Amino acid sequence: MNKLNLTKEESLNMLNLRKEKINLLCLEKKPLNNLISRVGVVFDFSWSMDDLYKNGTVQSVLERLFPLALQFDDNGEMEAWIFDNNFYRLPSITMENFYNYVKDNILHKYMMGGTEYSPVLKDIYKKYMLEDPEKLPNYIIFITDGENQDRGETTRVITKMSKYPIFIQFVGIGNCSFNYLKCLDEMKGRYVDNANFFEVNDINDINDDELYNKLLSEYPVWLEYKEVKKMIQNQKQKKNKDIFKRKRYLENGEVVMEIIDTIFDILDIFS
Repeated sequence: MNKLNLTKEESLNMLNLRKEKINLLCLEKKPLNNLISRVGVVFDFSWSMDDLYKNGTVQSVLERLFPLALQFDDNGEMEAWIFDNNFYRLPSITMENFYNYVKDNILHKYMMGGTEYSPVLKDIYKKYMLEDPEKLPNYIIFITDGENQDRGETTRVITKMSKYPIFIQFVGIGNCSFNYLKCLDEMKGRYVDNANFFEVNDINDINDDELYNKLLSEYPVWLEYKEVKKMIQNQKQKKNKDIFKRKRYLENGEVVMEIIDTIFDILDIFS
């Protein structure tokens, strides 16, 4: 059983052990060899999660996921969100702040609500595709303990996101039925299969080896799709912030085309 509420020294020791486990696992999966990928985590912040925040489970899960960012992420950080009916972007998880992250950045700072997936999914798209685009894949771990109240909108957003280099690994925790997430593989109209789901009744009972195997089961498959490789290669990197002041862009029309492309990107996911 996974131990909760470790000391900082214990957390650092476990972090190093988990990095070794992930590295060995990546050696077995060719698409993960020397992979550079941005990594983000999303935590359910609905009322039903209250005990898991208070008893240290969410902090423990965070500490088990963070080594994935140290393995793959381009800057060794893990972007973070919480969601209920809305969403909140949090400070990135780093070596400097991962210990006591939940206590320092979440508890007693936000009000819990219901469960809607689509608002935070839209913000993930906005973050990686509009605000900070890079020629990199983006791996999102999405932790939830309940059914979503916005199934139609979530389906629409996941379908739209399938045209972009973002893979979403949903993880269901607790004894919810997860009927919506169990039907992800049957979701029609997607450009590529861009999401996976597995569930664990008590995430503290699953060992690290099993957890990492489940987390990294479908992501390497997605990375090998020719459509995904093309998405990554075609991803536009953000221009310098003073783009509108640069005469050479104005002369050849690139500014206008970039504005038009951005508008269509926004409309595509948000409408």
